[in-house]
Amino acid sequence: MVSVGRWGRAGWLIAATVRKTSVMPRKPDPTRKPELLGQILEHLAGRTLATVSFRTLAEALGVSTYVFVYHFGNRAQLVDEIVRAIVARQDDLLAVDPTTLDEQGWLDFMESAWQKVSTPYNLQLQRLEYEATMLEMIDGVEPGVARSAVAKWQGFTRKWCVSQGVPEAVAMVEARLFTDTVYGLQYDALATGATEEVAEVFRRHVATFAERMRVAATPATV
Repeated sequence: MVSVGRWGRAGWLIAATVRKTSVMPRKPDPTRKPELLGQILEHLAGRTLATVSFRTLAEALGVSTYVFVYHFGNRAQLVDEIVRAIVARQDDLLAVDPTTLDEQGWLDFMESAWQKVSTPYNLQLQRLEYEATMLEMIDGVEPGVARSAVAKWQGFTRKWCVSQGVPEAVAMVEARLFTDTVYGLQYDALATGATEEVAEVFRRHVATFAERMRVAATPATV
């Protein structure tokens, strides 16, 4: 009877220990998910979103597929996170208040922005953004993260135009024309690889746009 009592006591201690450890899981590393996304984007620089799977990424990054299941859930959620990360690469640019920029400030800002978005790596991310936009159209996602990116830049440019005294109706049209041309130039740089030539066209586009907005501004603010 004494022996049984001892084993019973030992069993109780083991059970108590298990209960204690079960309610104190290891805290997830908050830096791991962003780190994985960064590695995934680098991996996809020469690939397409269509190739994304837990298995292919696990093999490429040298980790277990469980890591992706833990952080992203399923493939659809993973792709959504990838697209958000792609579009977010320009968040720091869009965080600038365009109404604080005068004409020279606008020219300087756009030059700096182009230097960033036209690097080989960022052009590949732009390619992935184009792909994501097409996929959202096919899937009927509205408004999707990728499809909203163009509208953000159109709104950014419209705010600058209005701050310069351009009438709202004119600013809306001009902002769309300016933004869509820039997107086309990025496509040109990506498709042809003629980044220096495209950069010269971009600078002329920005300069003529600024001059045109100066003319379009209402007399009260000129």
